[in-house]
Amino acid sequence: MKSLTLSALLLMACQGITPLKPAKPLDPKDAGSVLEHAAFNTRSQGSYETKFKARLTTSGAPLDYEGNCVWVHPGVLFVHYTASGGDEKMIVRAGEKDVWVFNLFAGWVTADQAGMAGAGRGIQNPDEVLAVVARHSGAAKLLKPGVVELTFTGEDIEKIMKEQGNKGAFLWNQSSAKLEVSVDGENRLQRFTCDATLKPSDPAVKGTIGYTAEVTIVGYNGAKDMKFFDEKKREIPLLPEMKMKIESVLKEKN
Repeated sequence: MKSLTLSALLLMACQGITPLKPAKPLDPKDAGSVLEHAAFNTRSQGSYETKFKARLTTSGAPLDYEGNCVWVHPGVLFVHYTASGGDEKMIVRAGEKDVWVFNLFAGWVTADQAGMAGAGRGIQNPDEVLAVVARHSGAAKLLKPGVVELTFTGEDIEKIMKEQGNKGAFLWNQSSAKLEVSVDGENRLQRFTCDATLKPSDPAVKGTIGYTAEVTIVGYNGAKDMKFFDEKKREIPLLPEMKMKIESVLKEKN
């Protein structure tokens, strides 16, 4: 079950979808307005860096992991995280279709070759989360100035989680999730947390799966990529075809 949830729920994503500018000016007292503007302001940045930590709680030992990512407009993603037991992952995503995962023995391979169809998708990437929650801004609640809460049930959770590689693994109508979004002085994303309870569809899996995550923006418009290193601190270069795909996606900005 850990392998399923790691690839299906924990990996970040980037949609590469052009954000829509809100039709009305920002109203800081309106939760929906705050959320819509935060989504647009964040997703319109040239780049941002995040750090994250999360925990999956099943019937066995919990799975903890932490890492960081760099997202570059309009759809390039670099991810590095380490999970319980020393499971380390390095991921590069360029647009919607091209995703690579670093394999200790084979080097960079595609997500399909790595058996990680969901790599580079999921709640950890604020771009994908904001693209979804902005469409549900009408259900937002203002907890205090600059802090918005949304509660999801049913298929809305599936849209947030982007459960890619294991279709039908959860009973969404018996699951729930709460998302809390904090913004900075420029009404950009500063931090978000997620607390979800997921009901597995497999009757052999008893109880529910708990998932909590915390993602914090640590910088805007600084890094344009991420450097990866092996156990000897040597830089792991990207393949020529990876660089070509990345350059192709970034040209969409011009």
